[in-house]
Amino acid sequence: MKLRGITLTNVRHFAGKQARLSGICDGVTVLSEANEFGKSTFFDALHAVFFEKHRSTGKVVKALQPHSGGAPEVAVDLEVSQGRYSVTKRWLSRAFARVTDANGKIFAQDDEAEAWIGTLLAGGRAGPSGLLWVRQGLMGLEPDAKDDRDRDIATRRDLMSSVAGEIEVMTGGRRMNVVLDKVAAALLPLVTPTGKPKAGGDWALALDDAAEQAAQETVLREKVRSLGDDLRRRSDLLREQSRLGDPATVAGRETALAQARAAHQATLAHAGLQTEAAREVALCDLTCAATLKDIARLERFSARLRATRQDCDRAAATALTDRDHAEILSAKERSLAEGIVRTAADTRSLRLRLAAAQKGQLAHAARQRVSDLTRSLQLAEDVQRQLEAASAQRRLISVTPQAVALAEKSQIALDRLAARAEAEAPVLQFTYSGAERALRHGEPVEVGPLRIVVPTEFDLPGIGKLHVDPGAERGADLAAALAAAADAHARHLLACNAADLLAARRDLHASQRLDDVLRSAADALASIAPDGLAALRDACSHAAAEAGLAPNAAAEDPDALDLLVSGAEATEADARAAASTAQALAKLAAEKRAKSEADLRSAERAVAEGTEEAGDPTVLAMALSAHRDQLAAQQLRADAARSEVARLQATAPDLETATARLSRAASVVDLARKRADDLRAELASLNTRIELLADQGIEESLNTVIEARATAAARALRYDAEVQALFRLRRALDDARAQARDAYFGPVLRELTPLLEILHPAAALQIDDKTLLPVTLTRAGVHEPLDILSGGTREQLAILTRLAFARLFARAGQQVPVILDDALVYSDDDRIEAMFTALHRVATDQQILVLTCRQRAFAALGGEHAQVQVTDL
Repeated sequence: MKLRGITLTNVRHFAGKQARLSGICDGVTVLSEANEFGKSTFFDALHAVFFEKHRSTGKVVKALQPHSGGAPEVAVDLEVSQGRYSVTKRWLSRAFARVTDANGKIFAQDDEAEAWIGTLLAGGRAGPSGLLWVRQGLMGLEPDAKDDRDRDIATRRDLMSSVAGEIEVMTGGRRMNVVLDKVAAALLPLVTPTGKPKAGGDWALALDDAAEQAAQETVLREKVRSLGDDLRRRSDLLREQSRLGDPATVAGRETALAQARAAHQATLAHAGLQTEAAREVALCDLTCAATLKDIARLERFSARLRATRQDCDRAAATALTDRDHAEILSAKERSLAEGIVRTAADTRSLRLRLAAAQKGQLAHAARQRVSDLTRSLQLAEDVQRQLEAASAQRRLISVTPQAVALAEKSQIALDRLAARAEAEAPVLQFTYSGAERALRHGEPVEVGPLRIVVPTEFDLPGIGKLHVDPGAERGADLAAALAAAADAHARHLLACNAADLLAARRDLHASQRLDDVLRSAADALASIAPDGLAALRDACSHAAAEAGLAPNAAAEDPDALDLLVSGAEATEADARAAASTAQALAKLAAEKRAKSEADLRSAERAVAEGTEEAGDPTVLAMALSAHRDQLAAQQLRADAARSEVARLQATAPDLETATARLSRAASVVDLARKRADDLRAELASLNTRIELLADQGIEESLNTVIEARATAAARALRYDAEVQALFRLRRALDDARAQARDAYFGPVLRELTPLLEILHPAAALQIDDKTLLPVTLTRAGVHEPLDILSGGTREQLAILTRLAFARLFARAGQQVPVILDDALVYSDDDRIEAMFTALHRVATDQQILVLTCRQRAFAALGGEHAQVQVTDL
């Protein structure tokens, strides 16, 4: 189980507010804030979620209630092996307990939720959290309440049985207790519970005679032993001092430390290279993925553009066929119309020739020159007008593709309605036998068919008027739709600033063409009138004046010209009849051509839109090829990066080993320096004691006392032997039991010893077989009960013991976070930093949450820093 976040709603001084603690990582997480911030509130709220039922109304729950009242609510975000969950409890008012999964779905409620919480703690209140969560102000190893102590002992016993196995042999079970009871019964009449002779007992009476001599002998022997021990100790210390101060040894320790530091730095540098290589692999993978997306997008554009181009080619082929057919018929119509024009022109020309036959031929050459100059002047003026018109048109172009598209759509609708109206309209066929013509709107009506779409009135000279109505009732809806379509088309053409759809489409692409026209017209004008229009006009006027003075040429024959005029008029009538038939056929072909060209324009617009979206096909193909080449290069780069990662991983030195070697080398140097200081102090003390004992002649006094005691001790020899035998038996049994106890407590000692080594090198802890907790600290051969140690040392041992049990829970398959609420308040600066190291050692595979108000002192702890965000409800 790992904590990920805690949210308090209306809890204590967060009344009417919501406070969320986030940023809790896997290792060490620190919440460092000033007093009264609410750190202990988070601790108590977390404790209540796991140990107080949601229906509880006890003092623990009421302590969470703010002064203003209301229902406290706490939510805890957890991560377990099955995934992420959120546990929420509300007490007092509308109480509930709820467990939701990562998707917000309710997993368990109320009693089921309480049971699920109990499984996280291996049995509810008997779980490990009470052993591992340190409240503010708690310094010892056990809680004050007897029930809580018994509960924790049972939890520890179950834990050690699960990791070490049951020890139930003769030296560690119930049969050992029977044997020890019998030994105690034999010793009862001879000795006190402390091992002293029992007052009034047989051994005590025998020892009374020798008590004084034995006491004196003991004192003297102690002094002799002490003197010998001091002498031997001084010799040992001098040798040790010599070894520690040996220059070669000192240099060796410093060299080992320097080498360990260099190896550690090299290992860190290699780890940095691994990180950079892994980052390069990730970057290459992201780049390849982006390039693949670009390739897919370009391939879609290319496929879509090919399809639209194929549709356009088919439409173009159809349009070309219809256009050729229409142009053939149109050419035929134009040819016949041109024949009419020619025959009419021939007729007019013959009439003019007949009228001009009377004029002379003297001015023929001059008139020819006038004609040439006039044509040149007309051509120059036409080019000038074209130049001015093109310039004006170029300035007026303002049509947009959207407006043209709307105009095309409205034109299609209008053409369809017009074709329908024309198909339904009556047709009048006009033929004439004389020179008179019917008039419509004052204009003569030509020979041929005429469709009447709207009511029309004709003037018939010499007859009267003819009113033709196509049928208002039958075509009213069609006429209204046609008028509406014409109006819509007119509005769209007005938006295009063009007279018709062709002009609007031409304007869209006319900019470059008009520029070419302007350049061509300017070049043509310079060629026709190199000196300018004014000079050309002067030359034309001068030539006309000369033609008026020239002699007349011979006149043509008027009779011959009259016959020619009659023949030309008959030819003109035949040409007009043929032109009427060609006009009808050309109209049908033009309608078919218009439809196919409309389809072609639609296909061309689709191609234009596809080209605008995808770009030039050549550029698109080049881009697609470039992306594929780029993808290949990126994949090669990614493969190279992965190879580099594999190579770095294969050659990576062990960072933990390098760190351990550096730590060991540094500790060797520090221990040697500290040991040298201790040796100097101890030698000074030994020299003083040796001088005092040597002056007292204690060895001679001891010999005298030994002789006197031997006589007195003979009387108590039997009892003494019996007592000693019993004591030896009990010690043997105790030793055997200690061996069994060491096997039983082995797992916790294996976890606790390296942590203890960080604060107290070469120290050891003895564990009580009843409480299953440390009771004695052994340092430098001295056994110190925990209750006589300083408050700081007891506090440190209590936390180290909890860290060791946390490791045991993890080994037993149950991850439980360690939470310290303002702990280590009694530790000095050096030992608090050593405790920080111990916390980080355990935090490699253990979650630890530290709540503290000592912001400056705990800055050296490191780890991640949790965040608290408070918002109003």
